[in-house]
Amino acid sequence: MTPITLPIYDDLEAIKAAAKQITQTLVKHGGKPVGLYVYRDAQGQALYARYRVDTSDSKQIRPFIPIGGDWAKVEMKEPPKPSQGKPLYGLHLLALYPAHPVYIVEGEKCADSLQRLGLLAITSGGATSAKDADWQALNGRDVIIWADNDPAGQQYAAEVAACLAGLAATIKTIDVAALNLPAKGDCVDWLSAFEQTHGRKPCADDLRALALLPAQNNLPEINPISTESAPTLLTKPQTDDEAIAWLSSLKPMEYDRIRKEQAKALGVQVSTLDDLVKTARNEESESERLPFARVEPHPEPVNPAELLNEVSHLIRRFIVLEPVQADAAALWVAFTWFVDVVAVAPLAIINAPEKACGKSQLLDLMGRLSAKPLPASNSTAAGLFRAVELWEPTVLIDEADTFIRENDELKGLINAGHTRANAFVLRVVGDNHEPKLFKVWGAKALAGIALEKHLPDATMSRAIIFELRRKLPHESVTRLRHAEGGLFDGVAAKLARFAEDYAQQVRQARPTLPDELGDRAQDNWEPLLAIAGCAGTEWLQRATVAALTLSGAGDKTVSTGNELLADIQEIFENKRLAKISTADLIKALTDDDEKSWATYNRGKSITARQIATRLNGYGIKSKTVRIGYGTAKGFELDQFTDAFTRYLGPPLNLPSQGNNSCKPNTEEGLDVTDGNNVTVTQSEKVTCKPNTDGGCDVVTDKNGGAGGENIEVEL
Repeated sequence: MTPITLPIYDDLEAIKAAAKQITQTLVKHGGKPVGLYVYRDAQGQALYARYRVDTSDSKQIRPFIPIGGDWAKVEMKEPPKPSQGKPLYGLHLLALYPAHPVYIVEGEKCADSLQRLGLLAITSGGATSAKDADWQALNGRDVIIWADNDPAGQQYAAEVAACLAGLAATIKTIDVAALNLPAKGDCVDWLSAFEQTHGRKPCADDLRALALLPAQNNLPEINPISTESAPTLLTKPQTDDEAIAWLSSLKPMEYDRIRKEQAKALGVQVSTLDDLVKTARNEESESERLPFARVEPHPEPVNPAELLNEVSHLIRRFIVLEPVQADAAALWVAFTWFVDVVAVAPLAIINAPEKACGKSQLLDLMGRLSAKPLPASNSTAAGLFRAVELWEPTVLIDEADTFIRENDELKGLINAGHTRANAFVLRVVGDNHEPKLFKVWGAKALAGIALEKHLPDATMSRAIIFELRRKLPHESVTRLRHAEGGLFDGVAAKLARFAEDYAQQVRQARPTLPDELGDRAQDNWEPLLAIAGCAGTEWLQRATVAALTLSGAGDKTVSTGNELLADIQEIFENKRLAKISTADLIKALTDDDEKSWATYNRGKSITARQIATRLNGYGIKSKTVRIGYGTAKGFELDQFTDAFTRYLGPPLNLPSQGNNSCKPNTEEGLDVTDGNNVTVTQSEKVTCKPNTDGGCDVVTDKNGGAGGENIEVEL
């Protein structure tokens, strides 16, 4: 049989350029391009493409389609599945070589490897893709199926054979057991092993010489897998109970290595198999009974942009929120699934001024979509410490204004879990008070009323804050309890698959952070922006807008010290002062009824000592300043310049130093002014004469010399 020749298409270079563009961040951070797979119709027209990039711990597949047929503009998704099924990879080759036998393999990489040897090889995609494909192009063809050496591969081969039964002319399978492949080995592994053994690359005739078996379209049995890490599997279980009994006899690590493959071989969900094995082991201790449901990832890859859109719209369907807040909530929910690959875990604080604003509903909704949700309202500190360390859940705390306000233990747990590097709290346990280091890393969401009054500044600064308002009569949302069954489970499964496919990209992402955000706010938003980057430029822009809106210059979570600095800056600006006594500063602070200083001291005015304590943290200390004819404890403007610039930004309208100071009178005789009884602000000619024999507290001699009149200077 004449080897096939792969055609070259004019659109290939444009498709390659698009593939590099959508994966440039992944490759920049160490990803290795493996293959570009272009799906074409029978006439060779490109329908869509998939680009594979392997990272250190996973393989990343990026599907994309042209926008309006132009490969210079692409969208990261697969086209909708036609009613007759998805097109086969290599469909165009079937039309070019109608008489050649057809090799069917699992995955595009394997198909490409055989095509380069001159064989007509095609695939429907991954191990679970057979039933969704359109196999009509194989009508009347001779087919050879090459399965991967694992239960999933055997099941794929059986499903392909079942789809082709009555359609293909002949169906045979390569005897994989005779190839001496490793566990999960495929045709690429065989080609490599052949070259090492024979010192040359295999040719098409070498492959045609492989032993063939009649195809079987029944589901495969559990076959032996020989690896160093996996046990010998049960070869022919007579019943499901027999298989479960054998699996339950394995050590936990042995079982964990093969659980997914065995679930596929038995035709059940992994979570179902886990439950059956645990029951058989009779080892379900209280700590193993998880308080949340296991979520199996969606079987097919998801489009990140479409998924985040779906989550954002879903949130607004049930909660009255601004779109920018819904976007932020969608990103935070997605972050809970990526918590294992990020370095910062921002809190989600759902705040409201009054009851009936939907804060508990939003917390509930976010919990239904989050990874491993654990409602923890009114839990003890000891219980939460152990739960977070054991399960690494998403902790959901409602009524935080009453629950956490006086609980320093819980405040420590929440604050310490903000960064992975410092997510440890030391406590003593047991009757012997032995020290134990608890790991408190994980996602946490809090809801409450006026939380800015009840939580410390340190906690508020670690959060993405959602400010809720009571809905207006014309605003209508669906009640959460009326949601259709399975709605949130389906979205959670997609989020799990999103995290599974894009974990490495998020781990390596270094998104550009808005300069308008402070350092802590940048830390909070970095993982969310990294996740948004997986969904393309539109979502990255939406995430940036959300960050600036929720945590930018308008952020209301200002520390008490910064609030005091800002009000002092306002006093200096409005009164055009260069210095002020502490007593006058207190009066100016407490004159404004809308500020907190009149009742700061348990219903009384803020005191000089409290001002001194707050300002001492900025390196500002009171000193003796000259006010009028006397001196008093107070402050000069230049003491605040550095603090204003560092913590508030440059002062906007402060007086320059010395504008109000007196200068010596060296040319006008001894009179202070030409007029009698004048106010300083009423005459530009007011000057002070030098004080030559008075004390340091005397500004000028009230009894002017040289026949001067009594002059009264009002300051």
